[in-house]
Amino acid sequence: KLTPIFEKQFSEYSYGFRPNRSAHQAIEQARSYIEEGYTYVVDIDLEKFFDKVQHDKLMALIAKTIDDKPTLKLIRRFLQAGIM
Repeated sequence: KLTPIFEKQFSEYSYGFRPNRSAHQAIEQARSYIEEGYTYVVDIDLEKFFDKVQHDKLMALIAKTIDDKPTLKLIRRFLQAGIM
């Protein structure tokens, strides 16, 4: 599983597509920040990220953590696969 490997690298403030995290928790956290006096909440939608990111650069970053060549090959295939 890749999730346990990469999970520790993610920001504690990230909620999207994370185990044991939800949009409801993100909203509650944003509400908490507003109550603390913060005036901005940043919401980033990564829907098109993997279409636009340079795959070679992304793979180089992934390869710093994962050194298993078959797994890296599979990840690259996922990045290159079209959606029907």
